Amino acid sequence: MPLSPRPILALDTGVGASACLCLPDGSVFSATMKTPRAHSRELLPLLQNLLQTHGINWQDLQAFAVSTGPGSFTGLRVACATIAGLNASLHKPVFGLSSLAITALQADTSAPIWAIEDARSGLVYAAQYEKGQCLSAPQCLSWQEFLSLKPSAYISISDVPVALDDWDVLPVELSREQALIQAVSAIPNTAEHALWVEPLYLQVSQAE
Repeated sequence: MPLSPRPILALDTGVGASACLCLPDGSVFSATMKTPRAHSRELLPLLQNLLQTHGINWQDLQAFAVSTGPGSFTGLRVACATIAGLNASLHKPVFGLSSLAITALQADTSAPIWAIEDARSGLVYAAQYEKGQCLSAPQCLSWQEFLSLKPSAYISISDVPVALDDWDVLPVELSREQALIQAVSAIPNTAEHALWVEPLYLQVSQAE
């Protein structure tokens, strides 16, 4: 069963910066940061405004959800650190969401699909899903390793730097906000949670 009752506040900064607020009556509201990489200026005001607009106080929240990756090192750190900071005094459950699972939902298909994201340096983040269920856990592969897999359908939010001639690319049917809403709505009551979550790093950052 999906997690209930709500409200739940969810944040995804893996691709842009989107947030959604799920309320006890089943209504859902979302917002997206307008300026790419302007997290320090826009992210907290965006979350505050999302709650205030719908009459919710921070103390009213039942839980947080946050996309933990894989994806941009900076984006993942921002999302997890923001939720950890907000929750330092609230002590609400925090649920981690896969960034690739959200990407897969953007294809709006019930068939098996690979969600992939260019990890640069000749690498790709990849995971396979079907109807929201993970068939192959997120992993970091070389493009050569990925191309050795059986060709199937895939979706990618980033540009794919190699030719996937035998693969079927599926278009983005849902916005990032809509996919995030679906991911949050599907969180089961039995899902693992903590007071904070860590980013899912599948490779060492270039800075290291």
